[in-house]
Amino acid sequence: MKEGIGAGEQLFRKSDKPSQDLSCNWHYKKSSSYNDFASTEATGKWCIFVSTTDVDEEWRKISEAIENDRLICAKVSTALRSMGRDGHVICVYTRDWADRQDLMHAREVLLSLGFVKELGYKRDIDTRNRIYGAGEWYLRA
Repeated sequence: MKEGIGAGEQLFRKSDKPSQDLSCNWHYKKSSSYNDFASTEATGKWCIFVSTTDVDEEWRKISEAIENDRLICAKVSTALRSMGRDGHVICVYTRDWADRQDLMHAREVLLSLGFVKELGYKRDIDTRNRIYGAGEWYLRA
């Protein structure tokens, strides 16, 4: 019998690195100050599209900002979720898409972390209603 990881174990490999995790679709992180956060009709998220090469480092930056209460909640697609896709997505959540000040505060934090390219903001209600393509983004900044 061979030593090491078997084929079945490799298929469902768990990792702290999103780029390598094949055990689940998403990694989640919530601020301890906002552990009651849940997706509602009012919530939304900034969507950051990153390459497989960069996802672990970019997720580390977001995670640290959450640990320091600069952001409230985020998720990142894993290797399992990203199979057959061009890279990963990191979603950084806000409580209320109608609160423009809150949206822009989160965007300013992201800018300070080096996310300087234009990002799209999407309301969770639009995701639930499967709005994609034209009209997908509530805001771009």
